[in-house]
Amino acid sequence: MKAAACLLLSSALLAPAAAAEDPPGPDPADLINALLSGLMGFTDMTGPELQTEVAAVGGIPFRSDVPVEYMTRADLGRYLKEVLDSEYPPARVEADQRTLVAFDLLSPEADLRRMRAKILEDNIVGFYDERPGKKRLYAVSEQRKLTPANQLILSHELRHALQDQYADLHAMLPESVGDFDDRRLAFMSVLEGDATLVMERFLVHRLAGGQEESEVPPFSMPTPSMPDVPPVLRDQLLLPYFAGRDFAQSLQKKGGWDALKQAWGRPPESTEQILHPEKYYAREAPRPVDVSYAPRGGRVINEGVLGEVLIRTLLGEEASEAAAAGWGGDRYRVWDVSGKTLLVWRSVWDSAEDAREFLAAAQTRFGKARTPQGGRLGFRVFASPSRRFAVAERASGIDFVSSDDPQAFDAALAALGGS
Repeated sequence: MKAAACLLLSSALLAPAAAAEDPPGPDPADLINALLSGLMGFTDMTGPELQTEVAAVGGIPFRSDVPVEYMTRADLGRYLKEVLDSEYPPARVEADQRTLVAFDLLSPEADLRRMRAKILEDNIVGFYDERPGKKRLYAVSEQRKLTPANQLILSHELRHALQDQYADLHAMLPESVGDFDDRRLAFMSVLEGDATLVMERFLVHRLAGGQEESEVPPFSMPTPSMPDVPPVLRDQLLLPYFAGRDFAQSLQKKGGWDALKQAWGRPPESTEQILHPEKYYAREAPRPVDVSYAPRGGRVINEGVLGEVLIRTLLGEEASEAAAAGWGGDRYRVWDVSGKTLLVWRSVWDSAEDAREFLAAAQTRFGKARTPQGGRLGFRVFASPSRRFAVAERASGIDFVSSDDPQAFDAALAALGGS
């Protein structure tokens, strides 16, 4: 769902109440427009004027004009269905869902496609579609005009259009790198963090009546609340904005806007580099990791990298961020075994101490969330009603195994137990 990922949640930065269901009340967009125009002095603006100001506050010129097109909420629903059908076909949805369930990051009963579609439809008020043959900027507006809220959202989305004029966003990563892969999250963090930083600069510039940036106080966008969204979806959607924003600010302070422009075409290789910019400056690449085991009769349905951001999600909010730091690299592979799912994930760490800290946090997490089953072949085993999980330290790193097939699970533990 690459295109959908690029057009997601700019509006949630402004209107976290948009998805609230009851009691019904005023349209959040109307409240935001009233606030921006009344108390904050936003004035009417044309599309070309908005583009000029975005270029000015973001320090990089547009290579060509980006016209704004309008759509209604009903239009948006139809458009998103087309995007999802095109970019997130059933096989991809199934692979993601089975992977997240195997990591114990998603309930087996969850409908991943429905949840992602609802988040998009509830929150989008403007987006840039970077797909080949599209390349269009849209504002969701029943009045078909640039309201103050549209101006703010489109300052973010115009930055995406500008990014796409300097780097082919849609083709930057291979098709095989999925939405929940660390490499895509790292790339998205560059794009969304940069666009969020520009949106902040645009807002501050408008509030200051065109004063120079140094004359106005710093401003930071609020974090939207997403109480009904599973943590893995929340983090996959929001962290590129917020962790990415801090990364973008670090890059801008160090090398100016040109450093961000260079990062669009040469993005960080991991979310570790996003969370720790000094690793990006040093080009500290993830270590290569191989999952050599393969179950008999298994068919690979997914493989990728979990990375530091989603390891934090896996460990849960109670775990210290330090337990995910020290990540050196990882690789997971997911198989279909006679209709059941087997996941094998191997991670490597910067030091033995980092590995042990992660292992202890993972054992604590699964010990609280699932039923401990004791030890086997050096693994600590845990069980849910439909699945078993195991984690162990090996000479080659930390191994994690998950399956809803007892035979496939036992075979993987027997094979990996001696590695």
